Amino acid sequence: MRGPGVTDRLRGDRRGVSVALTHVLTMGITSVLIAGLIITAGGAVETQRERAVEGELTTIGERIATELTALDRVADPTNSTMTVETSHPERVVNSRYRVRLTSDSGDCRTDTCLVLESRAIGAPVVVPVRDDIDTVESTAFGGEIRLVHNGTAVRMERSQP
Repeated sequence: MRGPGVTDRLRGDRRGVSVALTHVLTMGITSVLIAGLIITAGGAVETQRERAVEGELTTIGERIATELTALDRVADPTNSTMTVETSHPERVVNSRYRVRLTSDSGDCRTDTCLVLESRAIGAPVVVPVRDDIDTVESTAFGGEIRLVHNGTAVRMERSQP
């Protein structure tokens, strides 16, 4: 009972292709959306990491600035030397950092400031130090830091183990 019209009608039928095409398109769109989410989440994590490093460096810088100020207050203005050993984290967000006591930073609002640098962030963190403290340009890496007042000025150095 087949007639010539039934076979011709089935050969031109493309409805079965639409299901497979729908699945392929759905998988492609889903892949693009997931890739976009992963890329966006990766950028957000990196931004949060940089903020965490900046926050930790700011806190450490403020602690060192307070310790410098306290040392300058109690130091004898004669030629005697006074030393304070301080302890700070060696790393911030698994990255080493360097602290520089300087009076030559354009970002500093005062005459003297601490500049904390880490490879984890692009720009250094600048923490001002009280204006009336006489300082010597000096640098130390994070961890155990020695603050030395020689009777006239304060300098910073790495503590020896």
